Amino acid sequence: MSKLKYSIFVNSSDGFIDCWPPFFILLKKYWPHNIPTIYLNTENIICNDPNIKTISTQVNIGNAKIKRLSWSECFIRGLNKVHTPIILYLQEDYFIESTINVDLIESLVEKMLNDYSIKHIGLTNYGSCGPFTNTDDNMLWKISDNSKYRISCQAGLWRKDALINYLIPDENAWMFEIFGTKRASRKKELFLTVSREINGSSNFPSIIKYTPTGIVKGRWQVFIPKLFNEHGINLNYGIRGFYEEPTFIFRKFGVFKKLIVKPSLLIRYIFSS
Repeated sequence: MSKLKYSIFVNSSDGFIDCWPPFFILLKKYWPHNIPTIYLNTENIICNDPNIKTISTQVNIGNAKIKRLSWSECFIRGLNKVHTPIILYLQEDYFIESTINVDLIESLVEKMLNDYSIKHIGLTNYGSCGPFTNTDDNMLWKISDNSKYRISCQAGLWRKDALINYLIPDENAWMFEIFGTKRASRKKELFLTVSREINGSSNFPSIIKYTPTGIVKGRWQVFIPKLFNEHGINLNYGIRGFYEEPTFIFRKFGVFKKLIVKPSLLIRYIFSS
């Protein structure tokens, strides 16, 4: 497949620079043949990782002292630098654990190129929660309009222009999934996902396998040292520390804190529920 048909978009920010080396080591190890163009979404930094060639988007270059862009503003600016109609969306803490089924991914890219109505194909068993309906392709399910997490930031193929249309500048990733799902339920565009009965089954290894996610609330997940040690990756985990699951009350308080910062977001949340 021509590299001009799709690219890999790794959504990140400068604060996650320590994730880039292990991410690219594992991506290079488990991508079985030629890797398409990779866009690493950064704010000001250029990634000079020797393991893999990337294009650093530097979406806030020259503007850092004036304003730090929101998550969604960085995302929109990064996507606008991409020169392919389809992207494979990943994040810097999706640390790959086994060989990626690139041949299937590229066949799904071709399917999207041949059918403009398909806006998104999820590639994991994470993300959208259903309900799902069957399609004429036994590998793919349709994500229903009322599916929870119809919009998801898990690994998947996206038509770039459609993805940009779902983004609003003042949102973070959590808000994008919640509010974006509501927006997607109204648009009723065609969203698909790989069959949860097939993907990752005993006869069909996961298309792209990682544990979501390597970092939570800025801290490493406890499974990361074992994964990295198996691949000869050495890091100082003391800088970030390890994530501890909060109680239910603290989780809800965290959500409330995010929303009261901007009353408009609180109103958006109430009316999207």
